[in-house]
Amino acid sequence: MTDRKTRTFYMLIALPALLILLFLFILPLSAILSRAFQEGGIHIREVFSSSYTYKVLSFTLLESFLSALLSTLIALPFAYFWANYKFPLRSFILSLSALSFTIPSILVVLGFVIFYGRNGYFNNLIAAIFGDDSRLRILYSFPAIIFAHVYLNLPVAFNLIVNGWRRMNPIFSESSLLLGKSKRETFFNITLPKLWKEISSAFLLIFLFCFSSFSIVLVLGGSPKYTTLEVEIYRRIHISMEEGTACAFALFSFLVTTLLLIAVGRSRRSEGKRNIRIRTMRFHPMHRKEKITAFILVILMLLFILPPMLSIPYRSFVDRNGDFSLTSWEKIFSRSTMNASIVNSLSIALIASTLSVFLSEALALSAARRKSNIIPLLATLPLATGSVTLGLGVSMISKSATLFSVPISYLMIILTHLMMTIPFSLRTILPGALDIPEGKILSSYTLKKSRMNTFIYVEHPMLRGYRKKAFLFAFALSLGEVNATLTLSLGKITTLPVLIYDLIGSYDYQGASALGSVLLAVALLVFLIGGREKKVEK
Repeated sequence: MTDRKTRTFYMLIALPALLILLFLFILPLSAILSRAFQEGGIHIREVFSSSYTYKVLSFTLLESFLSALLSTLIALPFAYFWANYKFPLRSFILSLSALSFTIPSILVVLGFVIFYGRNGYFNNLIAAIFGDDSRLRILYSFPAIIFAHVYLNLPVAFNLIVNGWRRMNPIFSESSLLLGKSKRETFFNITLPKLWKEISSAFLLIFLFCFSSFSIVLVLGGSPKYTTLEVEIYRRIHISMEEGTACAFALFSFLVTTLLLIAVGRSRRSEGKRNIRIRTMRFHPMHRKEKITAFILVILMLLFILPPMLSIPYRSFVDRNGDFSLTSWEKIFSRSTMNASIVNSLSIALIASTLSVFLSEALALSAARRKSNIIPLLATLPLATGSVTLGLGVSMISKSATLFSVPISYLMIILTHLMMTIPFSLRTILPGALDIPEGKILSSYTLKKSRMNTFIYVEHPMLRGYRKKAFLFAFALSLGEVNATLTLSLGKITTLPVLIYDLIGSYDYQGASALGSVLLAVALLVFLIGGREKKVEK
């Protein structure tokens, strides 16, 4: 399996993907480096020595840490119940929480503004019960940023921990209970250590997501003092018009994120050793106390997830005066800009996600067969730059080439989306590549099949389900991407998230809700298609 010819073959099939990835990564980064070091490196010295830079970094680290910590801690008690007991609506809540993987962050922003805003449905309900003076100031604050991040990422932690818990071999915890240990002792001494990989993975993944947060911080923070590195780069480009300083901030952000990724990589080296799953945990019997607890937890989860998202389609039919209106929907079907934004979003997402999956499959198989940790590391390089930084670098290349026409803009946006989705597609397909039994591949070689035939007729078909999940995930990420697209489009190309962002900025919440309903429907459709092949847990 790991002879020299086999290793060479798998290196060759991954080589085009690696070259494309490195080319698309190095070119924008080189443009940023070149601009940052112009004028004698004054922008580098200014940014790297400024106390404001480290204030922004401190805030970015703080909001990322708190968001990840709260998301993981709150997910634990829910995960315990969903992993150990079977009850009505259990599978529905799991599916509902998994839907968060396909919901763009701009929809979270819109849903929070409509539901939790000063005149949102939540505050209107409170005012109706307790009086108008009882309205709460939830948005446009630091807690609002953390709240929105937890809303977006709690389901992620919940799903990861539940799946890890269900895969645990129950013999260890059962043996502990048989030896007279209490449930508390068994949890802290047996279960928690064995769950630590899933818990830490959830924490680190959410931390990295929140570190590069953009639209949530920009809109819901409501103040320049709540600024992440990504938001600061965007403001330097579009508000201050300081391209050199923006490039210096981008370089600073890249160096910090690279250090974080290296630290994450070192802490997860042990994940290369995969444990053989003997059997999944059995569900415990439910008594009256557990049934009441399950009912309360289901209600809490539904009240947490549903209201902001359901408020979006509802608001699309209600005008500022609270009257029923179809005005926003008439605009969608009558304005060419809105129709174009839908076509742009779908076509860009389709092309970017298709390319992402095929490149990631080659990378995943090469990493699995060569037992290489370098390939996944190289694929995560775009994560070290951030979408706004990538957009800045690509935009500078386009401007310098004086080719920033609409077709070139399309191409640049697609390539940027491709770079951003490859790390997630690879992460989705790699477990499937590692799980392909070596016996099947050896049998193919025994039957005198070439390595290419083995790849086409054995490995490729066995990764079909993983490719589909990766495609759907990449499609959803590309469809909801707003950071890089805002930087690159320069008003020439409008996608659904960009148009929603603009409508929120102009306080046209009904129009934003109508477009948000379209985006939400597409995300839901993507999720439902992806869930059709999911096996029902027994």
